[in-house]
Amino acid sequence: MDVEVIKRNVMEHAEVVALKHVRSTLDKLVDIPTVSAWGDFHVMREGASSVASILRELGFKVDVVSAGGYPAVLAEMGSGNSTVLIYNHYDVQPPDPLELWDSDPFKLSERNGKLYGRGVADNKGNIAARVAAMEALAPYLDKLGLTVKFVVEGEEEIGSPTLEKLVTERLEWFKADGGIWETAYVRRDGRLAISLGFKGMIYVELKVKGASRDVHSGYSPLIPNPALRIARLLVELKDERSGKVLVPGFYDGVDPEFLKVGEELLLKVDVGELESMKEELGIREFVRGLRGFEALKALYLSPSLNVSGLYSGYTGKGSKTIVPSEAGAKIDIRLVPGQDPRIVLGNLVNYIKLRGYDDVEIHVESMYKSGFTKPDEDIVRASFDAGKQVYGVEPQLLPMAAGSGPIYIFTDIARTPMTGAGVGYYGSRVHAPNENIRLEDFIKGVKHVALTLIEFAVRRGIR
Repeated sequence: MDVEVIKRNVMEHAEVVALKHVRSTLDKLVDIPTVSAWGDFHVMREGASSVASILRELGFKVDVVSAGGYPAVLAEMGSGNSTVLIYNHYDVQPPDPLELWDSDPFKLSERNGKLYGRGVADNKGNIAARVAAMEALAPYLDKLGLTVKFVVEGEEEIGSPTLEKLVTERLEWFKADGGIWETAYVRRDGRLAISLGFKGMIYVELKVKGASRDVHSGYSPLIPNPALRIARLLVELKDERSGKVLVPGFYDGVDPEFLKVGEELLLKVDVGELESMKEELGIREFVRGLRGFEALKALYLSPSLNVSGLYSGYTGKGSKTIVPSEAGAKIDIRLVPGQDPRIVLGNLVNYIKLRGYDDVEIHVESMYKSGFTKPDEDIVRASFDAGKQVYGVEPQLLPMAAGSGPIYIFTDIARTPMTGAGVGYYGSRVHAPNENIRLEDFIKGVKHVALTLIEFAVRRGIR
């Protein structure tokens, strides 16, 4: 059968199966509150079982496995010589604050052409879209010479602590000729943004303890205040005005080849997207007044340190006069290719001690490297060509996402080049209340995945 005939048949079928899987697969997945941070193993097993059942019904050979953490689903279909690995995760972020949702976060709802619910963009909507794409494509897998594998884990939102162990233990199964990472999104200009890498992550919590209990603030002239101490430490970690991280060696180790390729890609990026985001967020200017190409480099090519949360004392309604007994800060550090998270963490710990903060407790929540795929890989070109056909305009290739994900496990350990595809858009409110996707983007996302696989088979010579 001619490839163009396969394309036509798949595209004609894609919208029908897309709508079907909104009402079945996506609805079913959103209904299960698989918040990995909550630590409910029963719910997480239910989420994995649901994914496994959906893939089995489609004809995949499925195995539910664990490397010591929440279960992961491994599935395989086809017997072709060219293998594509599709990565997703069924866990989601907590829905808080619940009062800011306009509907139940764990019930899929549709309003004005948009689908709402926790995980519709990150990442259950992408699972459903890829399942739909496989239903449309399944009759042609052998003709295309493809084998398609799914790995759907349940720990991404807590740093994927056991994924590397799982992949290492089953390395031969995870090796593939190309892969599709969990996400991509539609920009304000209608172009699909495909990130070729994701930043690494070090997530730490810093704690300072004072008195054995909260103390009446009348004694504040005598009682050390942990809130002031943690605030002073944060100021010494990062200069608020310049945005520069003050930890020695923080910017060292960046891969020069990544910087070269990254700058070449960023020269083709429309900076208007950033200006629109700034206006939408209601801020006058970015840190240091960054604009244009320099803003793009700071966002996509540089490591960062951010205070994600700060807590101490009484924060309820009205007043309560105390000296708090404890204070803390949650910090995320994002790394770029070439940087070793162990070295960066060591530099941070040493710097905190050298500045005289021996009393600060440092708890590491998650830590992993960055990963990156070069833009000339077959799977990247296939997703680019497919994106142009589906969205009517060339996708925007980005060297690195602003966010993090354990993509290095596939690019560096399994040696599988990865590209992106996704159903979210610039207003999806990922990790926030009223997370949503547009129905039209879901349908296009189904078509894009299916066409990416077809174009990849063509580039591989359909053997």
